[in-house]
Order: sequence, then structure tokens, then C-alpha cells
Amino acid sequence: MDIRKLIKLDYISIKPYFTLKNLLIMTILAFVYTKLMNSPSMIISITMIFAMLFSSYPFLIGENSGIDGLYRIFGINPKDVVIGRFTLAGLIYIATSIIGIIYYILLTLVSDLVFTKEIFLFILTNFLVYGLITSIQYPIFFKYGYTKAKTFAFLPMFIIGILGILGGFLIEDLDSVFNFIDSHIELFLGISIIVVIIVILLSIILSIKFYKRRDF
Repeated sequence: MDIRKLIKLDYISIKPYFTLKNLLIMTILAFVYTKLMNSPSMIISITMIFAMLFSSYPFLIGENSGIDGLYRIFGINPKDVVIGRFTLAGLIYIATSIIGIIYYILLTLVSDLVFTKEIFLFILTNFLVYGLITSIQYPIFFKYGYTKAKTFAFLPMFIIGILGILGGFLIEDLDSVFNFIDSHIELFLGISIIVVIIVILLSIILSIKFYKRRDF
């Protein structure tokens, strides 16, 4: 089956979750946390978290409705299914980031905040984090299914958060670290992009391997 058709099928299956209620929840959380943290970039972070949640839904729906089993019965190539879901995850992030940019623009209209191009740098950074976490989660989902894997699959988000907090406590001169990164931002982003791309490719290879061996 064409990968585009698989993406469309997965999108149709999770479309009921794209409700006004969920949009309202995301909107409220985005603006509340932006106010509490006094950081406009929180808008993008909140939308990224929702992208992570939505990107796991194809596995939830696929398992509960038996779609994944039907893919196997109809002889659909596991490689196409895996690539389709990774592609959909990327599209979901793009969609939620667009919403985040709209929120950011609205915030500039009702506050003293000035729109800067740095927001796009933050979107790219968040995408790298999103790609890394998704690349850890997806092979687990493809191997065990959503129900068995959901507890372990969401651990990366908490681990990265905890490491970030610990880093703040353990690194005494944190400002110097940020200043170093800021002064070498092109090099830092370049290396990060290469690393994340490699991780994503390895994740796709593992996911295909696990999905082929999985029993339905």
C-alpha cells in the first residue's frame, strides 16, 4: 500500500481526538504556563508536548481497533507502516508548531512582547527534542504495542526533564554553559541535527525489525 494512504488512514483514525475541547485545553495551558514562567517560548513547549501525545494515538487506535492486525493480514509491508507513522509524527509536530506560532503572534498583539526570529530557533530546538523522544518511544510501541509499552514509552520525557533539573543543580556555572552554546549556536545545532537524524534512522530500522517480528 502507498505510504501516503497509510498516513491518511492513521490520520483518519486519530482525527476524533482533534477536538475543540483538546484545542481549548492546549490553549489554556500554553498561555497559563507562559504567564507563570514569564517565558513566551513556553507556548511552543506546550504545543510540543501535545504533539507527543497525539503522535502516540495511532498506536492506541491501531491496537484497540485491530488496524495493525489487519495490516499484517492484508500483507502490507511493515516498512511502509513504520515510515508512515514516523512521517505522520513529523506532520503533527509541524501542525502544532504552526498553532504555537499563531499563539505567539497573538501574544505579541496583546502585550509588550516583540516578535523575533528566535522563536523559529526555539521551534527547531524543540523539534530535535521531539525527534529524539519519539525515536525512543516508537520502537517500544512497535515491539510491544501501546498498552504494554505506554508506561515505558513515556519515561524518556520524564528522564529528560529530570536530567535538565539535575543539570541546573549540579552545574554551578550554568550561565557559562549557555553562553558557550549561544556563542557557538551554529556548530551546536549542526551537531545536534546530525545526531538526531542518526538516532531517527536507527529508530526506524529498529522499529521495522520489531514490527516484522511482532505477533498480533
